Amino acid sequence: MNKQTKLFWITTAVNIGWIAFMRPYTPKNIIQFELAKTIPVASEIISNWGAEGVALAKTSIYLDFMFIVLYCSAIMLGCKVCSLFSRKIALVKVGFILSWLIWVAGLCDAIENFAMLKTLEEVNQQTISMAFYLATIKFSIVLTGLLFIVTATLVGFLKPRIKNP
Repeated sequence: MNKQTKLFWITTAVNIGWIAFMRPYTPKNIIQFELAKTIPVASEIISNWGAEGVALAKTSIYLDFMFIVLYCSAIMLGCKVCSLFSRKIALVKVGFILSWLIWVAGLCDAIENFAMLKTLEEVNQQTISMAFYLATIKFSIVLTGLLFIVTATLVGFLKPRIKNP
């Protein structure tokens, strides 16, 4: 196992640990808040949370800044490692692009976090819309990266079987 592969598994394990650590501080519908899109939806979520839930949401958002670094690192390494494992030139090229594109998702996530924190202080359409669109971009890139990792891994496992039946 090479250094990059070891680092991928370490960052993946740390991610799982960080998710477990964050869980008690994360309201169940935090993703719905990220994707609220309108003042009535965001206001209803905040109202249902109450003061205690809003405090939890703020803590969760602050903890998410560390999670951004962790998940971007893991997905970046996953795209590189799994694309090489696939032994397909096209997938290696796509994996390289996705390994850097994931940091765009991280940047979107960070700005989205600031927008959500601002929304928790004062609900307004501008910050709600900003959080929605940035979350949409972030989730699209993250899901693409994760699907790529699974696909490249499957290709890597299947390729030897296809060549040597």
